[in-house]
Amino acid sequence: MTRFHVPGGSVAAGSLLFAVEIPGLEDAQCDIPSSSSMSGRHRGSRTRTAEAADIEELAQNWQASAASVRLLNDVRILKRQGQAADAATLAQRLRDVGYDATHVAQNASNSISSSLRLAHDFVIVKGCGGCLASLVVEPDFREHFCIGSMYATERYRQLLDAVPEELVAPYSKIQEMVKLICAEMKFSFEATGNYLPPWRSMCSVLSRWAAARQ
Repeated sequence: MTRFHVPGGSVAAGSLLFAVEIPGLEDAQCDIPSSSSMSGRHRGSRTRTAEAADIEELAQNWQASAASVRLLNDVRILKRQGQAADAATLAQRLRDVGYDATHVAQNASNSISSSLRLAHDFVIVKGCGGCLASLVVEPDFREHFCIGSMYATERYRQLLDAVPEELVAPYSKIQEMVKLICAEMKFSFEATGNYLPPWRSMCSVLSRWAAARQ
């Protein structure tokens, strides 16, 4: 559901797993605290098991309410039925079963201040079980963090296994998980002798759901 926009050119259909870096290009500014202290932790002081446990704990903690669990189960059912191939279809099917679901189509930007913002289609559900925060619905959340085998360490592959395939969560919780996964992704690229592509940076990945910020 994600599209990557390159000003003045185009990207052929297929994988965007190229080990490239633009000299002098810094990560786009975003509202996530610095992860400098976290980088050192990822480079050796914590095991893969601990990082994977963090991912699993985050995923479980924000599925605490019965309403969000029910929504997640409904998303999984619709996915198995082939009704979640795109965000517009998924939103319509969720509305059919009683959810206040909206299809969000976020465009990429060519502006200098947001040059790494990715276009992405996703679903937002409001008022789920009395929840004040809108819930982002992602039927293929894990795929946003899949990288080519030449860039993935065994540690990263094992961590990726802990990332939920389907996700229902408020933006704030997605932010927490993206921060953790992308820090490990960056280390994986570096550990295999590759540069992290700019669209794989934490801010760029998180920009997929920028429209869901409240």
